[in-house]
Amino acid sequence: MTATTMPASELDVTAAALARAFHHDPLQTYILPDSQERAARSPAHFASILRYGQLFGDVFTIPGPASGAAVVLPPDGWDITPERAEAAGFDEWPTTLGEVAADRFVKTLSVLEPYHRRDVPGAHWYVLVLGVAPEAQGTGRGRALLQPTLARATAAGQPCYLETAQPKNVGFYEHLGFRVLAEVVDPTSGLRLWTFRRD
Repeated sequence: MTATTMPASELDVTAAALARAFHHDPLQTYILPDSQERAARSPAHFASILRYGQLFGDVFTIPGPASGAAVVLPPDGWDITPERAEAAGFDEWPTTLGEVAADRFVKTLSVLEPYHRRDVPGAHWYVLVLGVAPEAQGTGRGRALLQPTLARATAAGQPCYLETAQPKNVGFYEHLGFRVLAEVVDPTSGLRLWTFRRD
């Protein structure tokens, strides 16, 4: 399998695949506790994240039926600014997610921001999202989706950075050469969060 840049026409089906990928993710479950509401609201949430990747980074998918994606921000654009967030539609989260869910999501991610800036202060690649739909997990797609970014980072001698709230992802990322930088417990949600760096 070889990852390629996501065609713009596939944004919605890819967002739906990411919604399935993260349906049982601890962070997504925390921000949208009701399963039916989570299934209904998550696609629009991931559509805005995919749009951000299209505008300011890269979105990689595997050709064929939509099964997931990697959203990656480059060394000169990893910092998510308010202006860029608005351009991608992040300001619509109180409507698409609901005000409580949007507030929970932003506040949880803000817990990790100081660790991100502390542990990778220089130029680096930021894997903003990596997700594979349940029906396609265990087929090598996650590794394939990361390959273009890992290859570019290696060629440039630059690190990669990412975060997860899913315990089962820790071993997966370590197998790909990432090391845990911080394991954090969000004091509000109680969620365990991990940050990773691959040199």
